[in-house]
Amino acid sequence: MSKGKRICLTKLSSEHGLPEAALVDAKSYSRFKHGDAAAGRRFAVALAALAARRLDERPVLVTTSAFAQVPPAAYSLLIPFVQHLRLLRPDLQVDTFRITRRGVSNGDYSRMTSEDRRTSIGASDLTPERDVTGAVVLALDDIRVTGNHERAMDRCLADAGVAEIRHLYVVDAAAFADCPQIESVLNESATGGAAELLDIAAERRFVPNARLCRRVLSLPQDELRDFVQRATPSLLGWLSAAIEHDGLARVPAYENRVRAWESVLAETDQEADAVTG
Repeated sequence: MSKGKRICLTKLSSEHGLPEAALVDAKSYSRFKHGDAAAGRRFAVALAALAARRLDERPVLVTTSAFAQVPPAAYSLLIPFVQHLRLLRPDLQVDTFRITRRGVSNGDYSRMTSEDRRTSIGASDLTPERDVTGAVVLALDDIRVTGNHERAMDRCLADAGVAEIRHLYVVDAAAFADCPQIESVLNESATGGAAELLDIAAERRFVPNARLCRRVLSLPQDELRDFVQRATPSLLGWLSAAIEHDGLARVPAYENRVRAWESVLAETDQEADAVTG
């Protein structure tokens, strides 16, 4: 496999985070990470425009960061990216595939140290869902900090016989690899609590993801109760299903939070029954 190439929309240059007015601004990025698909679409279209100019006539396969059951925010980039790339390059054969991941991280990956990230995911945890022998792969992701996930993807795809892989990022924060928790600062710059998360969920283009699920579970008890009381039944159902699909009740970092979630759901149901009864 030839040496990986990278494309990014912006490079993080300040420890204070992303600017307030830019192609990738602080608020839009944070909202995208928690389900704002309109912001994700803008990023995907911009990445497709950059990629279209750099690709030759070879067919490409497009994927996103690997996941187990519940998709990450990066997964929402896939469809708009492919649609726009096909529009810009009608001569190009473009298909998609998924890389599955065994298990989930024991805790919030964005808050992990470099060492914890290295032990959290490796190439042996990843599996392409289809034959990719000889393929040119475009891998979409939201951010690069330590490069650990990128290296795991490279090793996995190299073992699968990929000819070339190019990584496309919304944000390149590699300059802060020694302080990878900067990722959590970017993620949460517009999502201070339940009110902000509910505001994102109310958008017409809202696609819930694993980041939103874990952020909701991390809310303090009073805010968690507020979120449950105000969220739509469909969103609460999606979150409960996501918790079940990713087996978060069996992940040490989340087991207590899942119990708190289930307790608040039960309390809320009892209160509703008392009112209607």
